[in-house]
Amino acid sequence: MHFSVNLAAVTVVVWVATAAVTCQAATSKAFDVTATIVNGCAVAQAGGSWGQINLGTVSGLATGTVEANLIASGVSGVVIECTPGTSASLSADNGNNAASGQRRLMQAGVATMVPYALFANGSTTAWTTQALALSFAAGASKQTIPVKASLTLPGALQAGKYTDTLRLTLSW
Repeated sequence: MHFSVNLAAVTVVVWVATAAVTCQAATSKAFDVTATIVNGCAVAQAGGSWGQINLGTVSGLATGTVEANLIASGVSGVVIECTPGTSASLSADNGNNAASGQRRLMQAGVATMVPYALFANGSTTAWTTQALALSFAAGASKQTIPVKASLTLPGALQAGKYTDTLRLTLSW
């Protein structure tokens, strides 16, 4: 047996286009820019001070009640600014001279102390150490919280400057 294979010549023709080929590349792309805003609060008093309550100058023989508001940068009260939608709270400690939960003014070297109370946000109930709830609705970011001290003068006090230092805490 004899096999024969006839191989025909195969010619491959490659046409190379001589015209300019246009490169297709992206000339614009999109990318994201993001930011995450978190809740935050600050005391918005100018000058960095949260204020002072000055009960004035009174006679050492006076009795009765003296009241004064917390004043800071010409504003009566503490100005709190928070991110809209934030729930916050403001609390006060009992000060440096408290005894049995009663805030007191004292003068260095004088045994007699003068009791006083704080009132906040227009309340007629003394503000002790409980936190005041603050809410900043959408579109609202600033509140002024009025704070007032009421001092009961016992009469027959030694002359001099009576003071106390309180610390307010803003939480959110």
